[in-house]
Amino acid sequence: MTSVVGIPSGPPLRHVSPWALSSFWGGSAFHWLLILLILMPADVVRFVGAEQKGTYLGLLIGVGAILALILPPLIGTLSDKLGLRLAFLRWGVAINLAGLAVMGLAATLLAGAGLAGFWVYGLGYLLVQIGNNTATAPYSALIPELVAPGSRGRYSGVMAQLQALGQLVGAALAFGLSKADLPPLVSYLLIMAVLVGSAALTLGRVAEPPLQAQPGQHWRWFAASVARALAVMVALGAAYLLLAHLIPGFSLAMAFSLPLLVVVAVIAALLLERSGAVNMTPHPLLGSRLLTVFLYQPFLWVFITRMLFSLGQYSIQPFLQFYTADVLGQKNPGTATSLMLGCIIVGSIVSALIGGRLSDRVGRKRVIYVAGSGMAVSAILLLFAPSFVAALALALAFGLGYGAFVSVDWALGSDAMPSPATYARDMGLWHVAFVAPQLSSAPQGFLLDWGNARGLTLDIPHLGYVIVFGIAAACFILGVILVRNIRGVS
Repeated sequence: MTSVVGIPSGPPLRHVSPWALSSFWGGSAFHWLLILLILMPADVVRFVGAEQKGTYLGLLIGVGAILALILPPLIGTLSDKLGLRLAFLRWGVAINLAGLAVMGLAATLLAGAGLAGFWVYGLGYLLVQIGNNTATAPYSALIPELVAPGSRGRYSGVMAQLQALGQLVGAALAFGLSKADLPPLVSYLLIMAVLVGSAALTLGRVAEPPLQAQPGQHWRWFAASVARALAVMVALGAAYLLLAHLIPGFSLAMAFSLPLLVVVAVIAALLLERSGAVNMTPHPLLGSRLLTVFLYQPFLWVFITRMLFSLGQYSIQPFLQFYTADVLGQKNPGTATSLMLGCIIVGSIVSALIGGRLSDRVGRKRVIYVAGSGMAVSAILLLFAPSFVAALALALAFGLGYGAFVSVDWALGSDAMPSPATYARDMGLWHVAFVAPQLSSAPQGFLLDWGNARGLTLDIPHLGYVIVFGIAAACFILGVILVRNIRGVS
């Protein structure tokens, strides 16, 4: 790892509690589970009705995903240039709270206003996305920045455990709030309280790292960069919609091409490394050219393997409720899905801390080999589960693998950063590997429907689920195999 004048490259002199350091990750996980899985679907129905719920919910999630792709690397770069971390957490939480207030008030007071209420609600959601990404992009740099490499597994395990606990508490409270039949604003106020509490613990127990600001007009650069990125994303989105309208079956073709694109990307990375363009030395222009980070060998493969695991996750997660109804034959798929998610979360809580600590002793890769293989096997076996109880056991097994993987993966990502001078930017860019695969849910949905329809004509029950779950398992296995390519990390 390179060292940069004015930026500490070693562990801090003062001990930082892993629980305080990752407290805000737990609050953020609680925040997103309630918003995305519980509140937004119900609120959108209140505004636009059941017939258009899918269209407008998809619109909100799609715009939010675009912001989550654009903002982390840019805000991370701004954080590096200004030499600030926790200041962004304060600013981001303030914007996030304003967005939650707008969403809660709109859902409570404007539920009967139709599209007018929906657009106010959507504005609140945009503020939530902007605020949360403003807070978390620089915040992501703290583990590699403040924690010695030999302790990162333990700290990352605590982070994964707090995230899982946040999700579990969020799911339990969502169940209780639904039974109490309280106004939507109460749920949003509860989220605000948890977010403030978790941020206050981190801000109160973690000191601002002693970073040095770089000279320049950084805010002007940031505004121009965001404008350019949004223009590119809008152009790409418009092109996709136009092609989908003009060419029959375009969305289905994109779904089939997704696995091919993954293979092409892996082959391109292998060829770049063989040509010598990718190596163990950070590029001389690393500080000024964003994409040069991919020429650093450990970062390239950590990014690719995280992308593969996320693709596998989002090939299954959005369709669990359909799976419980169609494959397992559950009469109440919503409750059944909640139980399956609960098993996954409990499994991940158990394995997160163990996996992180173990990786500090035996190495990151060995834990990922076992965890990723377990996730792949569980994904395949879910298709052959003889009963719902067996499916719950497989969900628990998947959670055990997932929790260990997440804890170790974050430590591995921290180890693979090329320079302390660009920690926040590069961790923000690595975050794209988490978020971008969410966009695959739409083409995977087309593939699921197409496969199930073809299965009826070919007398192959649930063919769509076989294809989608098979793609997930293949992504997990390929990710496990390619982890071997990460050099300089055990």
